[in-house]
Amino acid sequence: MLRVFSRSLVVPDLVGRSRPIQSGEQAASGLIRHFICVLSLLVLTTVAVATVFGQTQPRSGRLGARPQLFEILGISVEGNSVAEPAAIIANAGLKIGDELAIPGDQSAEPIRRLWALRIFSDVQILVERTVGTGVYLLIRVKEFPRLERIEIEGEDEVSEKDILKKVNLIKGQILTPQGMNRIVKDVKKLYEEKGFLLTTIHSETVDAPEGNNRSVLRLVIEEGKDVRVGKITFTGNTVFDDGDLRGEMDTGEKTWWKFWSKARLDLEKFKEDKDKIVDFYRKQGYRDAQVLGDSIWYNEAKDRMYIQISVYEGPQYKIRTIAWDGNTVYPERILNARLGLGPGDVFNMEKFQSNLYGNKDQTDVASLYLDTGYLVYNATTEVVPVAEDSVDIRIRIQENNQFRIGQIEIRGNTKTKEKVIRRELQTRPGDFFSRAAIIRSLRQLSILNYFNPEKLNPDTRMVDDKTVDVIYEVEEKSSDTFNASVGFSGAFGVTGALGLTFNNFDIARPLRGGGGQQLAFEWQFGEGSRFRTFSLSFTEPWLFDTPTSMGWSIFDTRQKFGFDIRLTGASVRVGRRFKWPDDYFRGDWMVRFQSTDVISGAGRYLEGRDSQISIQQVISRNSINNPIFPSEGSTVSLSVEVSGGPILPGSIEFHKWMFNADWYTPFLGSPRFVLYASTQFGYVNGFRETSRIPPTELFLMGGTAIGLIGTVPLRGYDDQEVGPRNEFGQTLAGRIMTKHTAELRFAVSMNPIPIFLLAFVEAGNVWENLSRTDYFDLRESAGFGARLQIQPIGLLGFDYAYGFDDVIPKDGQPDGWRFHFQFGRSF
Repeated sequence: MLRVFSRSLVVPDLVGRSRPIQSGEQAASGLIRHFICVLSLLVLTTVAVATVFGQTQPRSGRLGARPQLFEILGISVEGNSVAEPAAIIANAGLKIGDELAIPGDQSAEPIRRLWALRIFSDVQILVERTVGTGVYLLIRVKEFPRLERIEIEGEDEVSEKDILKKVNLIKGQILTPQGMNRIVKDVKKLYEEKGFLLTTIHSETVDAPEGNNRSVLRLVIEEGKDVRVGKITFTGNTVFDDGDLRGEMDTGEKTWWKFWSKARLDLEKFKEDKDKIVDFYRKQGYRDAQVLGDSIWYNEAKDRMYIQISVYEGPQYKIRTIAWDGNTVYPERILNARLGLGPGDVFNMEKFQSNLYGNKDQTDVASLYLDTGYLVYNATTEVVPVAEDSVDIRIRIQENNQFRIGQIEIRGNTKTKEKVIRRELQTRPGDFFSRAAIIRSLRQLSILNYFNPEKLNPDTRMVDDKTVDVIYEVEEKSSDTFNASVGFSGAFGVTGALGLTFNNFDIARPLRGGGGQQLAFEWQFGEGSRFRTFSLSFTEPWLFDTPTSMGWSIFDTRQKFGFDIRLTGASVRVGRRFKWPDDYFRGDWMVRFQSTDVISGAGRYLEGRDSQISIQQVISRNSINNPIFPSEGSTVSLSVEVSGGPILPGSIEFHKWMFNADWYTPFLGSPRFVLYASTQFGYVNGFRETSRIPPTELFLMGGTAIGLIGTVPLRGYDDQEVGPRNEFGQTLAGRIMTKHTAELRFAVSMNPIPIFLLAFVEAGNVWENLSRTDYFDLRESAGFGARLQIQPIGLLGFDYAYGFDDVIPKDGQPDGWRFHFQFGRSF
């Protein structure tokens, strides 16, 4: 049964009909009958109106009203321009043939249903007419306008494109009052983020000439002035001065020397700043510290704002006692050492929380348990103030059961063999559960560069109260490259390479891969016939499924640039991962057989053919977390190579020492900002004064060094232009080399295409011998660049660097700006 809510009732004229004019008594009689009919009609209308409109009154006010049942004979719709009548009727839930009571209690439901569509600004359900015990209903609606276009007036400091992004409406979308209020709020917030805090925005809709209930949304903006923060002051602070507290805030003041600072007030960041001030106090033991409030006012010109923040410092708390309950596995001595706090120490809330529940170095109390199988370990704390400036700390430990690993499941590897993944894992079935081992396993999988590092996802599945399964989710990505290197150098013009590198090769199924082996073929070329090289290499990183690598390579290289040198040879190498001092260390040993033919020395090298057999040892440690864009960790290596001498045959005699160290540190608390620092040292010398050292083992520096033998890259200078010179001004190869680099990197994107920007400073030099070496006499440069990794092409690099020193020509002026472009070199 339905009740109709009616704002108007139309009852048809049941008696008024056209009649011929009658005379005399008939006319009088007709007039009387007509009067009686009209009077009856008025009575009926009054009763009907009272019946219908009486429903809006409380039931207690309708003492004589009794509902009457009516059958719905028809339903019509009025006022719609876009919505279909049938859809409106269907959504209202009314059907022809249904019975409804007038008055009744269910009339509001159809209206609620239509309101819920959020496309109408007004909804009425009326009784259009009655016929006996039946009624005809009229649904009268008024639709919200629909957007035809957006017009913006008054925008100047903020682009229309940015405003439209905030509006986020499309043509034909419904314009509701709530939606327009949201738009005004969002656009105002956009202006506030830009520093325009006094912006006012007026929104209105205007009927569009296209008609059909279409409207133009018009935003009228009064931007006001760009308001900068003039001064931030504090009240209530006695322990720390205003400068200390301002230093904790991202919001800064506009001063002449901070020319890079916009000094605008972002209200969301300002809220975070106040939380940072409280955190700063609590790090210093002021656990009751609060920000009581803030005041903001403007100067007369309305272009500067002044902020005053009121703080309550409270007393500084120190730890009186620390008590542990429930610990049976580890004694208090070990737990206190992990906690890093003791009686008499200032109560640093942040340090206490991180050292108890988890810090980035995994030296916290939780790691102690989670790395030894106590998967469901839990700790609760109670900090009780004592007197005015001390606290007692009580820590309750729930150790629960010690878990072992049941099964290790790997998902998502569509190409890489499961054994290739499992051999990199630090978790084994039967071992005690260890969070540190899982984190290290993820790092090892990331270093392989076979999987998307952002999608490496570990999970656990409880088997029983002492067993847990570990699941590793991976997502394959291509790590193979084609056209490994192309570039332009001042020495050789266009240089490049055509080749293939398969980083996840499988010699047993070469067309499919997934065996973790490396196979590379490369043909490098230079301008004309000045430079060319062919090489083929293969590496098995896990020989006989042990952490022992073995590989070989063959090569043939020729350089013609004034001098003419050809190198032909082969090498065999073996490597092994160490367990001491830790398992980030490894050793590699290589035996190289090489023929060096100096066809033309051009006054720089001794001509003739030499043969050499050399042995090289490399001890290295690599703890970076990502091969593409490392954000933490380091790589350190020491290489020693010996050729000829008292043991090995051949006409070449030398010993060569190379040291390289790279550090990666997150910057500004974000893994996308990374500070990279690098240092290199090199030294080569003969066993005797008459020892022959091939020119390819000496050092040159400058440019990108793509395809150049014995050359160390140094941006800001041309290829092979940094080093000692002869009397003709030619650059000579030296026996001593050093280079230092500092870069600030920002990762724009890591997936699907890794892209990062960088700014750098570099310094390096090459010296003829030890007696002429001055490690403070360096060629310096600075600049900026970009890197992106595109598969299967490889890496693209762009650098624009300024050389601060006069290298070539010797005109007393800095070498100035140089553009460097490269393919294929690693990040």
